[in-house]
Amino acid sequence: MAYVTAAEYDQYGAGLIPVTELEKALEHASDQVDILTYNRIITGGITGLTPFQKLRIVKAVCQQADFMYQYGDYLNFPLSGYSAGSISLSFQSVQGAGGIQTTESVTSLLAASGLTSRRLC
Repeated sequence: MAYVTAAEYDQYGAGLIPVTELEKALEHASDQVDILTYNRIITGGITGLTPFQKLRIVKAVCQQADFMYQYGDYLNFPLSGYSAGSISLSFQSVQGAGGIQTTESVTSLLAASGLTSRRLC
């Protein structure tokens, strides 16, 4: 189950994802956020989080869904850069826990939630 509703995505997302693909994208992004947070949300459920933590998770899922929708094809591409003559193009993303490709903005939101610490709770 996704941690974000369509209404929350409308409020916090970039609006890049078509309605027909939104549920699947939010579910996939929620799964990735679970990995980035060492499955700590699954343990107590999203309703067990503080309002501050929940908002950070909702925003992170929205941003991760947009990132994956916009750049997903490139993230799984076997090349990390391309060069032709004097033109060079490279793609850089942040790699989080479990090898999840994400952005600094998503990792910052999750770090603020306190759920990404490698310490045992």
